[in-house]
Amino acid sequence: MPKYVVLRDRRLKGGVPARPNLGIINTDENSSLILAFSAIKAMASDVGRIKAMFIFCHGYAGVDVRRRVCADAGGRGLALGREKVNHQNVVLWRAIVNKVENIVVYACAAADTQGRNAGTDADGRYLMGALAIHTRATVYAADRIQLYGTYRNFDNGRFEWGDWEGRVWRFYPSGAPGRPVPGPPLEFSDVMTGAVR
Repeated sequence: MPKYVVLRDRRLKGGVPARPNLGIINTDENSSLILAFSAIKAMASDVGRIKAMFIFCHGYAGVDVRRRVCADAGGRGLALGREKVNHQNVVLWRAIVNKVENIVVYACAAADTQGRNAGTDADGRYLMGALAIHTRATVYAADRIQLYGTYRNFDNGRFEWGDWEGRVWRFYPSGAPGRPVPGPPLEFSDVMTGAVR
């Protein structure tokens, strides 16, 4: 059974080729995350805990909510499945508590918190911290728009993530404040190249 999982929303163009020890779960705007959680639990039942889950989806940019103006800001959640991931429903992720060790979020500005947005529905660091608490996993996400390509620029070509844009933050299951780090301990490219088994 897989040690690694990709949870990918099809609204993000690209593909995930099969690799040893990799489980692939696809979602879209019509599929419930509850089904994805069931698949994750089934995969984890054979290995104890999944070493890393990579989330591929769009992040919601937004507004400076206190000034009510458009901003180059993220932190408003993830376009993942029918339910999406936001401040109101992140508690749903308790369904996979202790099933995953690390969650690496490849989504635009998932961990972004503009100064005026702290403590609001556009507080990405709060949201990623809540994801860590509810799953009991260490979560990694960046605070800027992320760029990627696909193999040979095919619509369904393999995702090719370059260097991280902005700062990568690590969020702890203990609820300790998130901290900037050089990057996650495992990257999707490590699984694709066979650097990890």
